[in-house]
Amino acid sequence: MWRELTTLWQSVRDPEYAHLLLESLPLYGLGFGLVVLVFAFFVREKKSRILAISLMGLSCISVWPYLDFRLSATPRILATRHVSLGPDIQRQTQLRQDTAWMYYTMAAVCAVALGMQRSKYARHAVMVVVIGGVMLFWVSIWLHQKESEVYHPNIRRLSLPSGR
Repeated sequence: MWRELTTLWQSVRDPEYAHLLLESLPLYGLGFGLVVLVFAFFVREKKSRILAISLMGLSCISVWPYLDFRLSATPRILATRHVSLGPDIQRQTQLRQDTAWMYYTMAAVCAVALGMQRSKYARHAVMVVVIGGVMLFWVSIWLHQKESEVYHPNIRRLSLPSGR
C-alpha cells in the first residue's frame, strides 16, 4: 500500500497529471458555490454565504496553478498525441490562457463581496457574485466541452442523421 501512495504522490506532482486534476476544479467549484450561495441567500444564512463566496473565489484562483501545470505539460502532451491534434491542443491552451482573466476577475469580485459582508450593501454584493458566477459557470462549461473535444475525439460534435 505504501508503494501505491508513493506512486500516487509522484503522479500528482507530474504536470501532465496535475493539470488534469485541476482542470475541472473551477467548473465544479463555481457550480457548487453557486448552489450554496443561492440557498444561503434565500435563507439569509451569513456563514454559508461566506463559505460559498470563499469556495467560488478559491476555485477561480485555481486557474493559476492549472495554467502553470498545463504550460509545463504541453510539450509532453504534444509528443504523446497524434500529430493532427497538435494545432487543436495549442489552440485550446491559448484559449485557456486568454480566458484566465475572467477567473481572476471573479476571484477579485468574490474578495470584494467577502469584504462587504458586514455592510448594508452585502445583498447587492451577493447578487453581483451570483450573476458573475452564473456567467462564468457557462464559460467554464464551454471551455470544458472544448477541452473534451480536443482530448477525446469521439466526443466531437456530430450531426444527427435526418429522420430522428
